[in-house]
Amino acid sequence: MSSGAPAANDDASQAADRVLALDNVPLDLPIAGAGTRSLAAFIDYLLLSVAIAIVVAVCLLLGGFFNFRSLWWAALLLLAAFALEYGFFAGCEIVMNGQTVGKRLVGLRVVSTHGSRASRAALLTRNAVRLVDIFVGVPLMILDRNARRIGDRLAGTLVVRTRSRPAPNAVHRFPRSWTAPQIAVLESFLERRDELQPERAEQIARSLLAAIERDDPELLPDDGAFADPIARLVAAVSDDREPR
Repeated sequence: MSSGAPAANDDASQAADRVLALDNVPLDLPIAGAGTRSLAAFIDYLLLSVAIAIVVAVCLLLGGFFNFRSLWWAALLLLAAFALEYGFFAGCEIVMNGQTVGKRLVGLRVVSTHGSRASRAALLTRNAVRLVDIFVGVPLMILDRNARRIGDRLAGTLVVRTRSRPAPNAVHRFPRSWTAPQIAVLESFLERRDELQPERAEQIARSLLAAIERDDPELLPDDGAFADPIARLVAAVSDDREPR
């Protein structure tokens, strides 16, 4: 990256996890769909089922040993299973920064609607209605443009895809007057452009090109050489041209 970029790298890396905007054009978060979320939930419930089976078996053995026959004992078993389920999901998401075992394996994370780290209260809230979401969560995620189930709506959270490794920094040139958040928007878009719908990606690229043309038009290559605005944007900020 050109001069001034190292000082912005920390801000840019933090900003990449937020919903950023330049000239009122939002940069979309990579929302996880119902399919990948269901796969993560399947892995989690598989692990949880093993844990619940162990707990129930131990309780039944203790109940037989102490000759517990009342309905209160059965109610206690159900309460223990619920506590184990709630504790597993809420506890994992709090300790693992918005992830459970299944989410980490699939590459998902719970964030706030602004893209920042979800609060502990939000993670506790979104898991409080998980039993209801078992039955209605998938249809709601399919119908909702942000794939939210009831728990997400109540807690103000989203589930997004994460990258297995950081994408390489593709920005080597930018207007000298740009601040760290503006540079972060540019970096984040170039890293995530393949995750966006083509029309959306082109819209954001044109907005970024307009901002560069406004602040430092000498950066832009000849418009006639590029039919694709994304290709023109990449050429403008890459290092394959002679420095000015």
